[in-house]
Amino acid sequence: MSNSPPAQPQSRIDDQRVWLRYPSRRAVSCRLSETDDAPFWPAQACDVSRGGVKLLSVEKLRRGTLLIICLKGRESTVTAQVRYAIPSPEGKWLAGCAFQDELSEQELRNWLQE
Repeated sequence: MSNSPPAQPQSRIDDQRVWLRYPSRRAVSCRLSETDDAPFWPAQACDVSRGGVKLLSVEKLRRGTLLIICLKGRESTVTAQVRYAIPSPEGKWLAGCAFQDELSEQELRNWLQE
């Protein structure tokens, strides 16, 4: 009999996320955080957690880019860093973004309201 610990379930090894993700189809606007006069462009939140959001964007995004994300119909904005960006089948970009500051429970509820 081996003294090694039991194998972890595959999902726990592959998925290192801290926060529970919620599906979303929330319309958002994004802009680069580098300058205040950068234009906003439309995007869609595909899922959201207290720690980040997956966006579907027409704009090509690069890893490490800081974004300002604004919820449609709300005045609040959040800053997020692009962690990955891959092309989508529709010719857009899927980008996983980590919020600079974690969302509160109320902020998360605001994201989940359509």
